[in-house]
This record gives sequence, C-alpha cells and structure tokens, in this order.
Amino acid sequence: MANVFDNIQVQKHVVCESSLLKATNAGHIYSLKMIGDTDNGSIVARGAWDSTAPDGQVFNAKEYAAGDTPLLVLTPPIGYNSDRKYYTDECYFYNKTGEIARAYELYEGDIFTVSEDAITKLGADVVVDNYVTVTDGLYTEADSKPDAGFVGQIVAKVNYTNSVSYRILVVSTGV
Repeated sequence: MANVFDNIQVQKHVVCESSLLKATNAGHIYSLKMIGDTDNGSIVARGAWDSTAPDGQVFNAKEYAAGDTPLLVLTPPIGYNSDRKYYTDECYFYNKTGEIARAYELYEGDIFTVSEDAITKLGADVVVDNYVTVTDGLYTEADSKPDAGFVGQIVAKVNYTNSVSYRILVVSTGV
C-alpha cells in the first residue's frame, strides 16, 4: 500500500487507533480504492469490485450512507522518508485519492479512538457520554442517541502529550 508521506503537506489530518475491533480477529478487513482524499478514522462503505486492481481483491470505497455496513479507514501510517521528524508524524498522514487503503468492518461493541479534530462538536468541548453520527465520513456530536445509521458513543477522553483524542464505542452499525 502506498502512502503520502512521500508528498507531505503541512496540513494536519485525523489520527486514529484501533482499540478493540472485532474485524482484527473474526470480521472483514477490506482493501479499498479511495474515491477522495480520506483521513484515517473516516467511515466509508464498500462499493463495487475494482476489476482494474493489478492484484485483485480490491473494492472501490463509497461514501457511507445509513443502511450501509460502516467501514473504519485505518491504513498503517508507515513512512520511509525520515529526513525530517515530521515526515513520519502520524497527523500528516492521509489516504490519497486512488490509493488503496485498509478498512475494518465495524460491529456493535467495537471501540476505536480518533483525534479531536474528527468530531464536529455541539459546544465548546466534546462531551463524554454523548453520541456521534457520521457526516461526510467523520463524526458529528449529538446529545441524545440518534435513531438511524451509524451511532457511536464517546466513552473516554484521552490526553496525549500534544493532542486530545476520544474513544468511541460502536452502539449501532445502522445495518
């Protein structure tokens, strides 16, 4: 899988970590051809089979909509150019249009973590125990549980040295 550390831009992107995903043991992990520049931590859906992929087993990504199986984009952000420290800083990594990214099928009970910039907040700060839905691949905070589509619950705030992230528990996949 290619990555964009070789063409680094000074624009920060969402950072994501897999905390507890069923797909790592018993579910589907897909190779998806990105239809747009996509941050790790984004939610997409599986589109049509990509018959042009040289090694096969690749699907096209598509924008997530309620009723689709939600897939968490999470490509390992490995950089080979270490000329500068920031060349390997995960916040500069994203999946470029046309690249093949890794995406994990989400299940109720899964937990993953995304950086604060992945969430459109209701107020000044993200509130633990609030819910999130998917809007344009990322997350919109809600103070009550939504009825349709992907629903996650913010279960913890994680303070890192230079950033803040939030753990999201998958409450409903909307399928």
